[in-house]
Amino acid sequence: MRSPFPGMDPYLERPDRWGGVHAGLIAVVREILSRQVAPRFFVDSEDGVYVLGLDDPARALIRPDTYIVEAGRAGTPVPSRERIAAPVLLRMPEALEVRAASLAIVDTLDRQVVATLELLSPINKVQGSAGQRDFLRKRAQTFRSSTHWVEIDLLRGGTRSPGIPARGDYAAALHRAGATEELEGWFAGLRDPLPTIAVPLRPPFEDVPLPLQEAVEILYDRYRYDAGIDYAGEPLPTALNDADAAWLRGRLAAWH
Repeated sequence: MRSPFPGMDPYLERPDRWGGVHAGLIAVVREILSRQVAPRFFVDSEDGVYVLGLDDPARALIRPDTYIVEAGRAGTPVPSRERIAAPVLLRMPEALEVRAASLAIVDTLDRQVVATLELLSPINKVQGSAGQRDFLRKRAQTFRSSTHWVEIDLLRGGTRSPGIPARGDYAAALHRAGATEELEGWFAGLRDPLPTIAVPLRPPFEDVPLPLQEAVEILYDRYRYDAGIDYAGEPLPTALNDADAAWLRGRLAAWH
């Protein structure tokens, strides 16, 4: 079933949902690109790991799946009449590891990476977080290399990467290998379909198109987000202005 929205579905942007959305989109984009670049090029998936300390400003966005048992205080008294079992006290781990996949297009002749594609996560957009620092460090290193860089930002919240203006609700940017400070950008508003962007290879091969709207629609339909999202009860992760909020209510009413 199609999403209620003509472009990005803003309900997909919830931090506690984004891990699944991110993984699904990476898989879909990999399929779309692989069909176009094989057999000369291979699209690979790479795991990035971000370590968030206790004081990291992005830590509140993460739902941990590991806890540490504090066994020394397991004998907490409980009312005998209710016969409640004594709990084991748990505490949050001091450091959380967050994994986020990216894509690399590899030339099968020499096994060199010719392009890197990054889909931003909420922790990449929190000012001063380890996730943002590590992302920007990788970005700067790639800019100085012989590898093309493509970043896709489908999150309205947080801060954008340097050089990408606050234009539209969603953005994608391309830095071609060898360019100095030049970026190619694509932008879309909440009410607009997402653009088809360019993914460069090596000469003499031409850029291949990456239709972001098609990728989001495949994701939505494949994993049945129409069943997983409570459009009537969920709050949006990032507030809308009055005009967009009214438009959103109208879209949802028509969809229902």
